[in-house]
Amino acid sequence: MVESRMTITGNLTRDPQLRIGSRTGDPFAALAVAVNNRRLDKESGQWVTTGTTYFDVLCWGALGANALRSFSKGDPVIVHGKFRLREWTSDTGPRVNPTVDADSIGPDLTFGTAAFSRGSSTYGLDRVEEHDPDQDPSGEDGLDALADEDGVVSDEQAAVLAARGGMAEDVEDREAA
Repeated sequence: MVESRMTITGNLTRDPQLRIGSRTGDPFAALAVAVNNRRLDKESGQWVTTGTTYFDVLCWGALGANALRSFSKGDPVIVHGKFRLREWTSDTGPRVNPTVDADSIGPDLTFGTAAFSRGSSTYGLDRVEEHDPDQDPSGEDGLDALADEDGVVSDEQAAVLAARGGMAEDVEDREAA
């Protein structure tokens, strides 16, 4: 099976919405992203918008819960995922809507800065820590414990950290910083 994957950059046209799958009953986030088609006008030397394409972006699982907590209308985003055309028939005839089932989504830092917090949200929008240091059999606390005196972490140690789900800092410590 051939899947079309794509990356889009654009702005959210509304706040992300919590939806429930009609077949699975699973919650997910639905986002609407406007992507401006731009080109350089050779005569004026200015970039001009020649049209806008609107995409529905569907975020499943923890990605959807995190998107609901992280984004709001107007935010610039970068989305990567599986592209498909969703077709249906309405009272006015056949309709087609471009849709991206997101593998990843994040803020577009071309237009500003962002702060990142490890962990994930639930669909109740509570923060859930992904890693409990008390349950860590390695006894290491996170990135600081793996770094040498120069702050360098070896590739092997970074792989160990990534495999166990990231740094083990407390959520309150990160939010206080």
